[in-house]
Amino acid sequence: MRVRPLLVPFVIASLLAVASAQQQKQIAYPQRDVLSPFRSPGDVYAPPDALYNLLRRMRSIAEDPATKKDFDTEGREIADQESWQEAKKEVDRIGLDAGYLAQIMRLSKNTADRATAFYAAFYCKRPDYVINLISHIPGEPERKTREAAFPRAIAYLRAHLKRRFGELSDDEKKTLTSSLPEPGSPAAKAAGIVRKPQDADYLNPTAQWLIPFFQLLDLDDPLDQAQGLWFLKEVFLLRLDLALVWLEPALPRVRELIGSGNEKVREQAIGLLAAIGPADLPRPKVDAESTELQAFAERAARALFPPIRNLNDAIVQLHPSPERDAIVVEGKKALENSSIGDPMSGKTKDGMPFRGLRIAHVPDKLKALAIPKDAVITTVNGVAVQDAPSLLRVVKAQIETLKHPRVLLVEYVFEGGTHAVEYRLM
Repeated sequence: MRVRPLLVPFVIASLLAVASAQQQKQIAYPQRDVLSPFRSPGDVYAPPDALYNLLRRMRSIAEDPATKKDFDTEGREIADQESWQEAKKEVDRIGLDAGYLAQIMRLSKNTADRATAFYAAFYCKRPDYVINLISHIPGEPERKTREAAFPRAIAYLRAHLKRRFGELSDDEKKTLTSSLPEPGSPAAKAAGIVRKPQDADYLNPTAQWLIPFFQLLDLDDPLDQAQGLWFLKEVFLLRLDLALVWLEPALPRVRELIGSGNEKVREQAIGLLAAIGPADLPRPKVDAESTELQAFAERAARALFPPIRNLNDAIVQLHPSPERDAIVVEGKKALENSSIGDPMSGKTKDGMPFRGLRIAHVPDKLKALAIPKDAVITTVNGVAVQDAPSLLRVVKAQIETLKHPRVLLVEYVFEGGTHAVEYRLM
Protein backbone atom coordinates (compact mmCIF):
# COMPACT_ATOMS: atom_id res chain seq x y z
CA MET A 1 0.00 0.00 0.00
CA ARG A 2 1.34 3.42 -0.93
CA VAL A 3 1.23 6.09 1.77
CA ARG A 4 0.26 9.53 0.52
CA PRO A 5 3.05 12.12 1.01
CA LEU A 6 0.89 14.33 3.20
CA LEU A 7 0.35 11.46 5.61
CA VAL A 8 4.06 10.69 6.08
CA PRO A 9 4.77 13.45 8.66
CA PHE A 10 1.65 12.50 10.59
CA VAL A 11 2.61 8.79 10.64
CA ILE A 12 6.17 9.61 11.79
CA ALA A 13 4.90 11.94 14.52
CA SER A 14 2.46 9.29 15.73
CA LEU A 15 5.19 6.64 15.91
CA LEU A 16 7.49 9.00 17.81
CA ALA A 17 4.70 9.82 20.25
CA VAL A 18 4.06 6.11 20.91
CA ALA A 19 7.80 5.45 21.39
CA SER A 20 8.06 8.38 23.79
CA ALA A 21 5.06 7.19 25.79
CA GLN A 22 6.54 3.67 26.04
CA GLN A 23 9.97 4.90 27.19
CA GLN A 24 10.49 4.17 30.85
CA LYS A 25 11.39 7.08 33.13
CA GLN A 26 14.39 6.67 35.39
CA ILE A 27 12.65 6.91 38.77
CA ALA A 28 14.90 7.21 41.81
CA TYR A 29 12.38 6.91 44.64
CA PRO A 30 9.34 4.95 43.44
CA GLN A 31 7.75 4.40 46.85
CA ARG A 32 4.85 6.87 47.18
CA ASP A 33 3.32 8.10 50.43
CA VAL A 34 1.28 10.99 51.79
CA LEU A 35 4.12 13.44 51.08
CA SER A 36 4.46 12.54 47.40
CA PRO A 37 3.05 14.75 44.64
CA PHE A 38 0.05 15.24 44.70
CA ARG A 39 -2.39 14.65 47.54
CA SER A 40 -6.19 14.60 47.25
CA PRO A 41 -7.24 16.08 50.61
CA GLY A 42 -10.95 15.74 51.28
CA ASP A 43 -11.55 16.18 55.00
CA VAL A 44 -13.38 19.03 56.70
CA TYR A 45 -11.33 20.84 59.34
CA ALA A 46 -12.32 23.75 61.56
CA PRO A 47 -9.07 25.54 62.46
CA PRO A 48 -9.02 27.49 65.75
CA ASP A 49 -10.72 30.80 64.92
CA ALA A 50 -8.60 33.18 66.99
CA LEU A 51 -5.27 31.81 65.80
CA TYR A 52 -6.31 31.32 62.18
CA ASN A 53 -7.81 34.80 61.93
CA LEU A 54 -4.44 36.21 62.93
CA LEU A 55 -2.62 34.00 60.44
CA ARG A 56 -5.02 34.94 57.66
CA ARG A 57 -4.39 38.61 58.40
CA MET A 58 -0.63 38.10 58.30
CA ARG A 59 -0.84 36.18 55.04
CA SER A 60 -3.15 38.74 53.44
CA ILE A 61 -0.77 41.58 54.29
CA ALA A 62 2.24 39.59 53.08
CA GLU A 63 0.59 38.81 49.74
CA ASP A 64 -0.18 42.48 49.07
CA PRO A 65 2.32 43.64 46.39
CA ALA A 66 2.59 46.99 48.17
CA THR A 67 3.89 45.39 51.38
CA LYS A 68 7.64 45.57 51.98
CA LYS A 69 8.97 42.18 53.05
CA ASP A 70 12.32 40.72 54.05
CA PHE A 71 13.71 37.67 55.85
CA ASP A 72 15.09 37.82 59.39
CA THR A 73 18.19 36.04 60.68
CA GLU A 74 16.08 32.93 61.31
CA GLY A 75 15.02 32.80 57.65
CA ARG A 76 11.43 33.80 58.42
CA GLU A 77 9.59 36.27 56.22
CA ILE A 78 8.71 39.52 58.00
CA ALA A 79 6.47 42.34 56.79
CA ASP A 80 7.23 45.99 57.40
CA GLN A 81 3.72 46.85 58.57
CA GLU A 82 2.52 47.45 62.12
CA SER A 83 -0.68 45.39 61.86
CA TRP A 84 1.32 42.39 60.59
CA GLN A 85 3.79 42.71 63.46
CA GLU A 86 1.01 42.98 66.02
CA ALA A 87 -0.65 39.85 64.66
CA LYS A 88 2.71 38.04 64.71
CA LYS A 89 3.22 38.89 68.40
CA GLU A 90 -0.19 37.47 69.23
CA VAL A 91 0.51 34.31 67.20
CA ASP A 92 3.75 33.86 69.16
CA ARG A 93 1.84 34.29 72.41
CA ILE A 94 -0.79 31.68 71.47
CA GLY A 95 1.72 29.31 69.93
CA LEU A 96 1.64 27.16 66.79
CA ASP A 97 1.08 23.41 66.83
CA ALA A 98 3.20 21.92 64.01
CA GLY A 99 1.31 18.63 64.16
CA TYR A 100 -2.01 20.39 63.62
CA LEU A 101 -0.59 22.37 60.70
CA ALA A 102 0.59 19.09 59.14
CA GLN A 103 -2.90 17.64 59.47
CA ILE A 104 -4.41 20.63 57.68
CA MET A 105 -1.78 20.42 54.94
CA ARG A 106 -2.41 16.74 54.36
CA LEU A 107 -6.13 16.37 54.86
CA SER A 108 -8.11 19.61 54.66
CA LYS A 109 -10.08 20.06 51.47
CA ASN A 110 -10.18 23.83 52.07
CA THR A 111 -7.55 25.28 49.71
CA ALA A 112 -7.30 28.60 51.58
CA ASP A 113 -6.81 26.90 54.95
CA ARG A 114 -4.01 24.74 53.52
CA ALA A 115 -2.34 27.84 52.07
CA THR A 116 -2.53 29.51 55.47
CA ALA A 117 -1.01 26.41 57.11
CA PHE A 118 1.93 26.52 54.69
CA TYR A 119 2.38 30.22 55.41
CA ALA A 120 2.26 29.62 59.17
CA ALA A 121 4.70 26.69 59.07
CA PHE A 122 7.77 28.91 59.05
CA TYR A 123 6.79 30.59 62.32
CA CYS A 124 6.93 27.37 64.35
CA LYS A 125 9.60 27.62 67.03
CA ARG A 126 11.60 24.44 66.41
CA PRO A 127 13.62 24.20 63.17
CA ASP A 128 13.16 20.42 62.96
CA TYR A 129 9.38 20.93 62.99
CA VAL A 130 9.63 23.53 60.23
CA ILE A 131 11.82 21.27 58.07
CA ASN A 132 9.32 18.44 58.51
CA LEU A 133 6.55 20.77 57.32
CA ILE A 134 8.68 21.83 54.34
CA SER A 135 8.60 18.21 53.18
CA HIS A 136 4.84 18.62 52.64
CA ILE A 137 5.27 21.22 49.89
CA PRO A 138 5.63 18.87 46.87
CA GLY A 139 2.46 17.01 47.80
CA GLU A 140 0.27 20.15 47.87
CA PRO A 141 -2.10 19.93 44.87
CA GLU A 142 -2.61 23.70 44.49
CA ARG A 143 0.22 25.10 42.36
CA LYS A 144 -0.14 28.65 43.69
CA THR A 145 0.35 27.41 47.26
CA ARG A 146 3.38 25.33 46.32
CA GLU A 147 5.01 28.18 44.45
CA ALA A 148 4.52 30.58 47.36
CA ALA A 149 6.13 28.07 49.76
CA PHE A 150 9.24 27.24 47.69
CA PRO A 151 11.19 30.52 48.18
CA ARG A 152 10.17 30.76 51.84
CA ALA A 153 11.47 27.23 52.37
CA ILE A 154 14.85 27.97 50.78
CA ALA A 155 15.21 31.18 52.80
CA TYR A 156 14.54 29.20 55.98
CA LEU A 157 16.94 26.41 55.02
CA ARG A 158 19.69 28.94 54.28
CA ALA A 159 19.43 30.06 57.90
CA HIS A 160 19.28 26.60 59.48
CA LEU A 161 20.57 23.78 57.28
CA LYS A 162 24.28 24.49 57.86
CA ARG A 163 24.03 24.92 61.62
CA ARG A 164 26.15 22.56 63.71
CA PHE A 165 25.83 21.17 67.21
CA GLY A 166 28.85 23.20 68.37
CA GLU A 167 27.00 26.46 67.63
CA LEU A 168 24.44 25.78 70.37
CA SER A 169 24.71 27.12 73.89
CA ASP A 170 25.42 24.65 76.69
CA ASP A 171 21.76 24.71 77.74
CA GLU A 172 20.61 24.10 74.16
CA LYS A 173 23.05 21.20 73.85
CA LYS A 174 21.70 19.64 77.06
CA THR A 175 18.12 20.03 75.89
CA LEU A 176 18.83 18.44 72.51
CA THR A 177 20.93 15.61 73.94
CA SER A 178 18.34 14.77 76.59
CA SER A 179 15.66 14.45 73.88
CA LEU A 180 17.67 11.81 71.99
CA PRO A 181 17.54 8.07 72.81
CA GLU A 182 20.58 6.63 74.55
CA PRO A 183 23.10 5.14 72.06
CA GLY A 184 22.81 1.36 72.09
CA SER A 185 19.12 1.37 73.01
CA PRO A 186 16.52 -0.13 70.63
CA ALA A 187 15.13 3.36 69.94
CA ALA A 188 18.60 4.66 69.05
CA LYS A 189 19.26 1.71 66.75
CA ALA A 190 15.93 2.27 65.00
CA ALA A 191 16.82 5.94 64.46
CA GLY A 192 20.37 5.14 63.29
CA ILE A 193 21.94 6.90 66.30
CA VAL A 194 25.24 5.26 67.27
CA ARG A 195 26.78 8.00 69.47
CA LYS A 196 26.06 11.28 71.19
CA PRO A 197 26.21 14.49 69.11
CA GLN A 198 29.62 16.08 68.54
CA ASP A 199 30.37 19.75 67.85
CA ALA A 200 31.07 19.18 64.14
CA ASP A 201 27.75 17.38 63.55
CA TYR A 202 25.05 19.12 61.56
CA LEU A 203 21.87 19.72 63.53
CA ASN A 204 19.94 18.23 60.59
CA PRO A 205 22.24 15.39 59.53
CA THR A 206 19.75 13.42 57.45
CA ALA A 207 17.42 14.56 54.71
CA GLN A 208 14.80 11.93 53.96
CA TRP A 209 12.48 14.93 53.65
CA LEU A 210 14.10 15.57 50.25
CA ILE A 211 12.47 12.51 48.66
CA PRO A 212 9.19 14.28 47.72
CA PHE A 213 11.24 16.95 45.92
CA PHE A 214 13.04 14.25 43.93
CA GLN A 215 9.62 12.85 43.04
CA LEU A 216 8.69 16.15 41.39
CA LEU A 217 11.22 15.21 38.72
CA ASP A 218 9.11 12.17 37.80
CA LEU A 219 6.08 14.27 36.85
CA ASP A 220 5.26 15.13 33.24
CA ASP A 221 4.76 18.88 33.66
CA PRO A 222 8.01 20.73 32.78
CA LEU A 223 7.21 23.41 35.36
CA ASP A 224 7.10 20.82 38.15
CA GLN A 225 10.35 19.31 36.89
CA ALA A 226 12.07 22.71 36.75
CA GLN A 227 10.88 23.66 40.24
CA GLY A 228 12.06 20.37 41.69
CA LEU A 229 15.48 20.76 40.07
CA TRP A 230 15.75 24.35 41.32
CA PHE A 231 14.89 23.42 44.91
CA LEU A 232 17.34 20.50 45.00
CA LYS A 233 20.07 22.70 43.50
CA GLU A 234 19.58 25.31 46.22
CA VAL A 235 19.76 22.65 48.95
CA PHE A 236 22.93 21.10 47.52
CA LEU A 237 24.58 24.51 47.31
CA LEU A 238 24.04 24.68 51.07
CA ARG A 239 24.99 21.09 51.91
CA LEU A 240 26.90 19.04 49.34
CA ASP A 241 26.93 16.10 51.74
CA LEU A 242 23.17 15.74 51.22
CA ALA A 243 23.74 15.36 47.48
CA LEU A 244 26.32 12.68 48.23
CA VAL A 245 23.74 10.68 50.19
CA TRP A 246 20.55 11.24 48.17
CA LEU A 247 21.27 12.35 44.61
CA GLU A 248 22.93 9.35 42.97
CA PRO A 249 19.73 7.30 42.40
CA ALA A 250 18.20 10.35 40.67
CA LEU A 251 21.15 11.11 38.38
CA PRO A 252 19.77 9.07 35.45
CA ARG A 253 16.57 11.15 35.62
CA VAL A 254 18.55 14.40 35.81
CA ARG A 255 20.47 13.32 32.72
CA GLU A 256 17.17 12.70 30.97
CA LEU A 257 15.93 16.15 31.96
CA ILE A 258 19.07 17.94 30.78
CA GLY A 259 17.98 16.79 27.32
CA SER A 260 14.42 18.04 27.79
CA GLY A 261 12.71 19.96 25.05
CA ASN A 262 11.84 22.62 27.62
CA GLU A 263 14.45 25.37 28.08
CA LYS A 264 13.59 26.02 31.75
CA VAL A 265 14.05 22.35 32.61
CA ARG A 266 17.41 22.22 30.84
CA GLU A 267 18.50 25.40 32.60
CA GLN A 268 17.67 24.03 36.05
CA ALA A 269 19.23 20.63 35.30
CA ILE A 270 22.44 22.41 34.29
CA GLY A 271 22.27 24.44 37.51
CA LEU A 272 21.88 21.35 39.69
CA LEU A 273 24.79 19.56 38.01
CA ALA A 274 26.95 22.68 38.26
CA ALA A 275 26.25 22.71 42.01
CA ILE A 276 27.79 19.24 42.43
CA GLY A 277 30.50 19.49 39.79
CA PRO A 278 34.04 20.88 39.99
CA ALA A 279 34.29 24.66 40.27
CA ASP A 280 36.33 24.89 37.05
CA LEU A 281 33.89 22.83 34.96
CA PRO A 282 32.70 25.02 32.05
CA ARG A 283 28.93 25.48 32.15
CA PRO A 284 27.23 24.77 28.81
CA LYS A 285 24.67 27.06 27.24
CA VAL A 286 21.03 26.04 27.55
CA ASP A 287 20.80 25.54 23.78
CA ALA A 288 23.99 23.46 23.55
CA GLU A 289 24.03 20.24 21.55
CA SER A 290 22.86 17.10 23.30
CA THR A 291 26.35 15.56 23.22
CA GLU A 292 27.82 18.60 24.99
CA LEU A 293 25.08 18.57 27.65
CA GLN A 294 25.56 14.87 28.34
CA ALA A 295 29.34 15.25 28.52
CA PHE A 296 28.86 18.05 31.05
CA ALA A 297 26.49 15.86 33.08
CA GLU A 298 29.01 13.01 33.07
CA ARG A 299 31.90 15.18 34.28
CA ALA A 300 29.78 16.85 36.97
CA ALA A 301 28.50 13.52 38.29
CA ARG A 302 31.96 11.93 38.33
CA ALA A 303 33.28 14.74 40.51
CA LEU A 304 30.93 13.76 43.34
CA PHE A 305 30.41 10.11 42.43
CA PRO A 306 33.69 8.71 41.07
CA PRO A 307 33.45 5.07 39.93
CA ILE A 308 36.04 3.97 42.51
CA ARG A 309 35.21 5.36 45.96
CA ASN A 310 37.42 4.85 48.97
CA LEU A 311 34.97 5.87 51.67
CA ASN A 312 37.26 5.57 54.71
CA ASP A 313 40.01 3.02 53.95
CA ALA A 314 37.61 0.40 55.32
CA ILE A 315 34.94 0.45 52.59
CA VAL A 316 35.72 0.73 48.87
CA GLN A 317 32.91 0.89 46.33
CA LEU A 318 33.72 -0.18 42.77
CA HIS A 319 31.13 0.84 40.20
CA PRO A 320 31.04 -0.46 36.60
CA SER A 321 33.56 1.65 34.70
CA PRO A 322 36.80 1.55 32.69
CA GLU A 323 38.59 2.32 35.96
CA ARG A 324 37.20 -0.82 37.59
CA ASP A 325 38.07 -2.87 34.50
CA ALA A 326 41.65 -1.58 34.69
CA ILE A 327 41.91 -2.62 38.36
CA VAL A 328 40.68 -6.12 37.50
CA VAL A 329 43.19 -6.50 34.66
CA GLU A 330 46.12 -5.17 36.73
CA GLY A 331 45.20 -7.22 39.80
CA LYS A 332 44.86 -10.45 37.83
CA LYS A 333 48.18 -9.85 36.11
CA ALA A 334 49.98 -9.15 39.41
CA LEU A 335 48.58 -12.28 41.04
CA GLU A 336 49.16 -14.58 38.09
CA ASN A 337 52.90 -13.79 37.98
CA SER A 338 53.15 -13.34 41.79
CA SER A 339 54.86 -9.99 41.28
CA ILE A 340 52.71 -8.37 43.94
CA GLY A 341 54.18 -10.25 46.91
CA ASP A 342 55.12 -13.51 48.60
CA PRO A 343 53.84 -15.87 51.33
CA MET A 344 54.54 -14.89 54.91
CA SER A 345 53.91 -16.24 58.40
CA GLY A 346 54.12 -14.43 61.71
CA LYS A 347 52.35 -13.38 64.88
CA THR A 348 50.25 -10.33 65.69
CA LYS A 349 50.97 -7.99 68.61
CA ASP A 350 48.52 -10.12 70.59
CA GLY A 351 50.55 -13.25 69.86
CA MET A 352 48.06 -14.74 67.40
CA PRO A 353 49.73 -16.68 64.55
CA PHE A 354 48.85 -15.76 60.95
CA ARG A 355 49.78 -16.79 57.43
CA GLY A 356 49.00 -15.09 54.16
CA LEU A 357 50.20 -13.09 51.17
CA ARG A 358 52.50 -10.18 51.99
CA ILE A 359 51.99 -7.22 49.64
CA ALA A 360 55.54 -6.26 48.67
CA HIS A 361 54.56 -3.85 45.91
CA VAL A 362 51.34 -1.92 45.18
CA PRO A 363 50.97 -1.03 41.48
CA ASP A 364 49.61 2.46 40.87
CA LYS A 365 46.33 1.15 39.44
CA LEU A 366 45.74 -0.89 42.61
CA LYS A 367 46.38 1.88 45.16
CA ALA A 368 42.67 2.72 45.16
CA LEU A 369 42.06 -0.64 46.88
CA ALA A 370 43.52 0.77 50.14
CA ILE A 371 45.73 -2.21 50.97
CA PRO A 372 49.06 -0.78 52.25
CA LYS A 373 52.49 -2.04 51.29
CA ASP A 374 53.71 -4.81 53.69
CA ALA A 375 50.14 -5.75 54.64
CA VAL A 376 49.60 -9.53 54.84
CA ILE A 377 46.28 -10.63 53.37
CA THR A 378 44.97 -13.60 55.39
CA THR A 379 41.35 -14.20 54.37
CA VAL A 380 38.69 -13.20 51.81
CA ASN A 381 35.13 -13.63 53.11
CA GLY A 382 36.53 -15.95 55.76
CA VAL A 383 38.39 -18.20 53.27
CA ALA A 384 42.09 -18.52 54.09
CA VAL A 385 44.75 -17.17 51.70
CA GLN A 386 48.37 -18.42 51.62
CA ASP A 387 49.86 -16.94 48.44
CA ALA A 388 49.10 -15.09 45.20
CA PRO A 389 47.57 -18.07 43.30
CA SER A 390 45.28 -18.93 46.24
CA LEU A 391 44.16 -15.29 46.56
CA LEU A 392 43.29 -15.23 42.84
CA ARG A 393 41.32 -18.49 43.14
CA VAL A 394 39.41 -17.34 46.23
CA VAL A 395 38.46 -13.94 44.76
CA LYS A 396 37.34 -15.53 41.49
CA ALA A 397 35.24 -18.15 43.29
CA GLN A 398 33.60 -15.57 45.55
CA ILE A 399 32.72 -13.24 42.66
CA GLU A 400 31.18 -16.12 40.69
CA THR A 401 28.95 -17.24 43.57
CA LEU A 402 27.94 -13.98 45.27
CA LYS A 403 24.74 -12.14 44.40
CA HIS A 404 24.76 -8.51 43.25
CA PRO A 405 25.97 -6.25 44.79
CA ARG A 406 28.91 -8.51 45.58
CA VAL A 407 30.87 -7.87 48.77
CA LEU A 408 34.41 -9.07 49.44
CA LEU A 409 35.67 -8.67 53.02
CA VAL A 410 39.46 -8.83 52.93
CA GLU A 411 41.22 -9.28 56.29
CA TYR A 412 44.88 -8.47 56.68
CA VAL A 413 47.64 -7.93 59.26
CA PHE A 414 49.61 -4.69 59.17
CA GLU A 415 52.27 -3.59 61.63
CA GLY A 416 51.15 -6.33 64.02
CA GLY A 417 47.49 -5.31 64.07
CA THR A 418 44.50 -6.92 62.39
CA HIS A 419 42.51 -4.88 59.85
CA ALA A 420 39.84 -5.36 57.22
CA VAL A 421 38.62 -3.61 54.11
CA GLU A 422 35.25 -4.27 52.50
CA TYR A 423 34.96 -4.10 48.70
CA ARG A 424 31.49 -3.51 47.31
CA LEU A 425 31.17 -4.37 43.63
CA MET A 426 28.14 -2.32 42.65
